[in-house]
Amino acid sequence: MLGNIAKKLRIMGFDTEFWLAANDDFLINKCMNEQKLRVTRDRGLYLKISKMGRNYLLLHDNDEVKDLVFILENCGIKYVDSVPNVNTRCTICNGILNKLDKTMVTNPVPEKVYKNISTIYRCSKCSKIYWDGTHVQNINLFIGNINNLLRQ
Repeated sequence: MLGNIAKKLRIMGFDTEFWLAANDDFLINKCMNEQKLRVTRDRGLYLKISKMGRNYLLLHDNDEVKDLVFILENCGIKYVDSVPNVNTRCTICNGILNKLDKTMVTNPVPEKVYKNISTIYRCSKCSKIYWDGTHVQNINLFIGNINNLLRQ
């Protein structure tokens, strides 16, 4: 579930790292060497790292929306821009997305989709291709819900 949260944070434009099978020593080392906020559901790991005075959040909920609101509030964020925005990142590798004219790329965009879009985005790291489809409307509805909760 934290993987889904990481993807959503990337889509929203936040520089987000995620490790699926990292051990505690690896995560503690990352935490000691970087000044980034860390998020976990692992209470034991949270207790170890917070004793070291590092910035760590322990998620208590299994509700993705509540967890995202909790993270954003703890970062002092009161509003999230709709997507795509200038900070939107690749959901796969966290790379920065570069905006391209659609004539620059033909594959792997389905022909039916290609006819109806004007802009394509390519990840600067892994070269994954993104475009504004109906899924973007759904993501922006999700972000609207997050923004409503942030205002409360």
